[in-house]
Amino acid sequence: MKLLDIIILSFSALKDRKLRTILTILGMVVGPAAYVAVISSTEGISESIIDSLRGLGAEKIFVWRSARGTLDITDKMVQDISRIEGVKYAIPFYAISAGQVKAKGKTVDLNPAETYSVLAMDFKDIDKIFPNIKLREGTVPPAGDNVAVIGSKVSEPDSSDLPRINLGDAITIIKYDPSGHTKSSSTIVVGILDYYGQSFFYNPDLLIFISREAGKRLVGGKSYAGIFVVAEDRSIVDYVENKIKERYGGDVIVISTKTVLQTVQSVATLLSFFLASMSSMSLIVAFLAIMATMFTAVTERIREIGLLKALGFKTRHVLMMFLMEAGLIGLIGGVIGVLVGALGAYILAQPSPTIEAPEAGVTHIRGQLGFSALGIYYVPKITPELILTAIVIAFMVGILAGIIPAWRAAKYTPVEALRRE
Repeated sequence: MKLLDIIILSFSALKDRKLRTILTILGMVVGPAAYVAVISSTEGISESIIDSLRGLGAEKIFVWRSARGTLDITDKMVQDISRIEGVKYAIPFYAISAGQVKAKGKTVDLNPAETYSVLAMDFKDIDKIFPNIKLREGTVPPAGDNVAVIGSKVSEPDSSDLPRINLGDAITIIKYDPSGHTKSSSTIVVGILDYYGQSFFYNPDLLIFISREAGKRLVGGKSYAGIFVVAEDRSIVDYVENKIKERYGGDVIVISTKTVLQTVQSVATLLSFFLASMSSMSLIVAFLAIMATMFTAVTERIREIGLLKALGFKTRHVLMMFLMEAGLIGLIGGVIGVLVGALGAYILAQPSPTIEAPEAGVTHIRGQLGFSALGIYYVPKITPELILTAIVIAFMVGILAGIIPAWRAAKYTPVEALRRE
């Protein structure tokens, strides 16, 4: 007997019991749907986060003053770090996130996630921190205390409540200090950067860049907010990071994009495994449902089994027919489940929760320095391998669930089967 004939007979048997078959298939759909949805979403989020982290390059290291530390980040510290073997650049900066900006007759509260924040550093170092960033209009000045370069969304904000800022417009930055006093600095926009996209910690599209000297006057302190460190090669990032930690201990917090990247990849792998394990629970339920359905089918069709054997069907033919019925239930449920899971993954796709830097004291630092939230927009990663795996798993669950009922059906002799009816 040919395999195609067995498939046709099995499919016909399922059609004869439509309601029961449909309900069993629906029970099978849940497992593959959950598997595809959670795995594709997890891998999509992971890939989006990793791409965002790679935007700064794996050779970048960030050094900030610890909330518990007493050490000031001074020019001497910058020079000491720059002398560490393997350090290409050590770029100090001031960050201002508590205050206001006045432009076009509007006053805007600084907010790294919703409006913008201020970063004070040497203009020539902007492209060292944000690789391949481009200038859309104007120029990037070599220096100047009363000039500013702004990000694309500072110039053209998404919110209608924020002013559109163009070249030549005046911006007044107001900084509040803990005592309640204010300091201000007026600047003229001389450059507008092109759209860059979310980067690690800072989003250049939401930044107002001013000179380091102007930032120092606004902050009014001798300590920098932090240092951007660029290693000569990603292979020595760990070495440079450890050297900085050894030298300054708990007085500073040191985070590298490479370390965070490795952490994200490890967490994503564990999360995918965990979620896949959770979705497998629904496959166990489907397994039991298919087995119950097949036992019922065998009981109802004892006379049919007897007639088939009397007509010349062999034990293996009956076994294969019932196995194929169970396998078809799993296969159809798997295909539908993949479609439902893929649709669900795209419906659920949205910006992920903000990612905080994974080290003690960073919550404090974010409030002080104004790190932007790492908003992740992801596309579910639905690959042919994922689809094939889900369908194969569903088919195999059906086959395994049908083994015992199929074996029971195949063992009936014609006389025994006809007598039972």
